[in-house]
Amino acid sequence: MAYLMDKLTITLTKAEKWFDVMNNFQELKTDQDRITFVLNILWEHNLIPNEINKLKNAEKSEKLRKQGNAIFVASNSKLLYFTVQELYTESISLAPYPSRQLALAYANRSAVLFELDFYSDCVKDIGRALALNYPDDKRAKLYIRKIQCLIALEDSTVKNMIKKTEYWINKMTSNVNKLKLQTKLDGLRQKIEQKNDQYNPIKPNKVENELLPVIKSYSNEIPCASDAIALKYDEHNGRHVVATRNINAGEIIAIEKSYPILTQRKLMSHCSNCLRECLATIPCKYCTYAMYCSEQCRNIEWKKCHDVECAIFSIMVTEQFFPNDFLSLRILVCAIKEAGNIQELRTMLKDADRSDDPRTMGFSPDGKFHSEKYISLYSLMRKTEERSFINLFMGSVDACFILYLLAQHTNIFGTKLPGNFKALAKNDNAIFLGGLMLRHHQIISINNHLTYEEQYLSEEVCGNAILPFCSLFNHSCNPNVFRVSRSQHTVLYTLYPIRKGEQLLDNYGCHFTMQPKLDRQNMLLQQYYFTCKCVPCQENWPLLPDLKSFETLAISANDKKMIRSVLKKFYTYLNMVEEGDVLDKPYIIEDLLTMIRVMYDRVPIACQEMSNVVKTLKQVYALLYGNSFILPTQNQNK
Repeated sequence: MAYLMDKLTITLTKAEKWFDVMNNFQELKTDQDRITFVLNILWEHNLIPNEINKLKNAEKSEKLRKQGNAIFVASNSKLLYFTVQELYTESISLAPYPSRQLALAYANRSAVLFELDFYSDCVKDIGRALALNYPDDKRAKLYIRKIQCLIALEDSTVKNMIKKTEYWINKMTSNVNKLKLQTKLDGLRQKIEQKNDQYNPIKPNKVENELLPVIKSYSNEIPCASDAIALKYDEHNGRHVVATRNINAGEIIAIEKSYPILTQRKLMSHCSNCLRECLATIPCKYCTYAMYCSEQCRNIEWKKCHDVECAIFSIMVTEQFFPNDFLSLRILVCAIKEAGNIQELRTMLKDADRSDDPRTMGFSPDGKFHSEKYISLYSLMRKTEERSFINLFMGSVDACFILYLLAQHTNIFGTKLPGNFKALAKNDNAIFLGGLMLRHHQIISINNHLTYEEQYLSEEVCGNAILPFCSLFNHSCNPNVFRVSRSQHTVLYTLYPIRKGEQLLDNYGCHFTMQPKLDRQNMLLQQYYFTCKCVPCQENWPLLPDLKSFETLAISANDKKMIRSVLKKFYTYLNMVEEGDVLDKPYIIEDLLTMIRVMYDRVPIACQEMSNVVKTLKQVYALLYGNSFILPTQNQNK
């Protein structure tokens, strides 16, 4: 929406009203007043969004599929196959539902998935193509491919495919193709007969880390957290988290479900609902924005929020709304669904606003902080007073344009409203929802958490999420906790031993080993509106290349001997991590934690070996227990 903001600025400047608008806006005290003010400004100057929508398009779908075909036929590299898979997936997203184009795109993608050895996904795409208007003359070829997949998967249902395949071979009009496929089927039948009864039930493609870990004893007050921690408040620290007992390094202290949304770069490759990577995504039936790993996820998200988002998310993409705008709208829709309707949401938030205890803001009526409930997110810090005019004004403009789209294209207000900013400015529900979106804009900017996926020891950003409980942790440039991203959850682990009464500290993206003190403090001040006074900042700890080894630090000979002993396997583990050879070796984590525990009591944290072990431990956790996706290496060919 930058171009509309620019257009508004130019319009107000030419009319010599910019400074009047700025001064009047800065006098406003509530988010709802800001929305009313901006709606009237937009109406007065007739600034309407273009509403260019990226709709389903059979012609564009066909073009992308043919581009994929050309590369697939000419390629012999598995890495190029991923480019082909992306083209087919985009073709699927654009194909009308149901249509011949959609059936053909599913069938073609099944071919490239077969070559990549993603047999379960290949079978799914074959089933999707056959369920649509796929040409009868080509069905036998798909059944042959399905048989090949089931043989590779050692699935006993392969025997049932023989008769179906023969039926469709006989329906073919080309005798040459009929003979080729019959010969191929005869060879596959021999393979199946040689296997006899050695088949097992179908083996799906590996889905990493389906099961969440379990916290041994949960907090009574914070259901997603361990009872080893508690929420406190004081004037100096604000709301913060402290240990209720001594906590060992590596303990799980919270497993929090998030309010997530994918980054736009991941829309084709990941599920919009569960955020899992998937090479066989299926589209929303109506829009070109959302893709899913399964029909189940598609149905879940439709009921949760996408029935409203669907009509306008694709418009927001083409109009270049900011990423936080998508998350802000999703949170709004989920809040209305949770409450039941707009009026019930109003009532719920009136009750929340009556709370005058800074520690228990966002607690539910049962006296607990349910982080998956909207009220917990609604209570998060916004720093409204510290924000600049332009920050709040731009947030208001974006919220007003989203309101306009909601009024034009959805029934969120009970019925579609006139596409008129003046009418919206007089509608109480519109002002209420616009005020909430502006509130979300402020909350997201200082409470947003990135979700990651591990790819070849580099962290790839997958999405943005609001984690109400994790947002209550204060920052340190040397945190004593760290987060591991799961598909819909974040797991919080302790990094060092933490003593009873000590504060647990997260990191907001500025670590002492990676950035100089001045850079860290400038970033934290600009984005989070505070000056960091953590120990690394107070003592100006050196960057990673300048850290001293424990060998040169003033510690006893016995301590050095013990540290040398415990670090013996470190470089072996480091090499295993660099080679990705840790997936079946969870014992590495306990050994690395032992190294941390031994060093923690004997050397300063600002020590070369401690930093190296900490970095390696995080990588192992991410590979073993986080989101990860490893592509084939470049030397893999047909």
